[in-house]
Amino acid sequence: MLSVPTVHSLDGLLLVELSGEPYARGRQHGEALGERVRYLRHRVIDDIVFGKGRAMGTAFLGVLYGVLARMHPNIPRELREEMRGIADGARVPYRDVLLLNCFDDVLHALIQLNPVLAPLLHHRFVKPVLGWLGSPPTPAPTPGFACSAFALTGRASATGAPIHGRNLDYVVHDGFVDPDGIVPRELRQHVVVFVVRPSRGQPFASIAWPGFVGLVTALNADGLSLACLTSTVGRETANGTPLLLLYRAIAQYASTLDEVEWLLRGARRTIGNNLTAASGPANSACSFELTMSRVRTVATVDGLVGATNHFQHPAMAELQTGWVVSSSENRLVRIREMFGSGSHGIAEAQAALTDLCPPAGASDVWDCMQNPGTIYSSVADPAALRLWVRANDRPDRGWVELDLAESLQASRPAA
Repeated sequence: MLSVPTVHSLDGLLLVELSGEPYARGRQHGEALGERVRYLRHRVIDDIVFGKGRAMGTAFLGVLYGVLARMHPNIPRELREEMRGIADGARVPYRDVLLLNCFDDVLHALIQLNPVLAPLLHHRFVKPVLGWLGSPPTPAPTPGFACSAFALTGRASATGAPIHGRNLDYVVHDGFVDPDGIVPRELRQHVVVFVVRPSRGQPFASIAWPGFVGLVTALNADGLSLACLTSTVGRETANGTPLLLLYRAIAQYASTLDEVEWLLRGARRTIGNNLTAASGPANSACSFELTMSRVRTVATVDGLVGATNHFQHPAMAELQTGWVVSSSENRLVRIREMFGSGSHGIAEAQAALTDLCPPAGASDVWDCMQNPGTIYSSVADPAALRLWVRANDRPDRGWVELDLAESLQASRPAA
């Protein structure tokens, strides 16, 4: 028997609680948010893929599905079952739910897997859509991507526990595909906080959108918070687990920073990325920098670790020659300006994420923490299992505070 999902409408977002076996919780998700899942699928496939004609769209979609076929065997069976549940509950094809969850990895792999089609598809579709996902497809792109994250621990945190903040930024910076800014506007208006109590592993909360099993921001019952950011390199692959689904598995099965690293190193990875993580019980944080072949850790300095869209570890930075844009470097400088001394609390973390000032010597809007691509902001207090979320769909939107201690610890499965 399927459980009935709990759905709450909050200030600018939905809170959806799911539980049970993989297919059952996916079915709950699909039935509760079916109209929204179908709408988002329509926006991605009809407006982006087929936006410039049926013939080109059909060819492009065929290539995307071909790349998905390479990734699919590397997705944990549990997550495949959950996505099937969403597809059945929302009455959409399974492969389209799969595409929503793997879109970033698919597009990154497209050029390398399709050298014949790549020049045309790259110009007409891949470059603009990668911009939507916050990812530069070629060296020296325009600065249309701008995710930022930080974690405060030790003397940098006024609460005596980690504070983990992030801005998630998507944008189409190529007017050919989305001149009216439909995609970022829709994402801002459909932010969902999922509280998931799986039959195996541990409960967790994720901030995502209808149809998403993968995650980019999470907080689990063991006081581990995660936030990922694009960090593109020249060599990427489709022969791995799409990163948003890998991060979902980590949120469900990791309890410590060491376990996060162990799962990252043991996985088949696809694309370049930064994953910031904070542990409430350990009062510690770090940033993991990863590619298909390497994983390195960047530790806190004086209680602060920051991350944007490039690598900082020397062994990783050498892989990004020609790929790093100044806006990424400038936002990291701005993080260090705001948190370089003293201790800081939740309110200061929230203020930093809505900061509109570039660092000294910079002037572009993409050099700011909040910028034209910001979809939502979040601050986690993983020790207390508290989360603050702010959708960026309008300037006066407030922060929604979620005390998740009871929700995440209720009905927790036995170890």
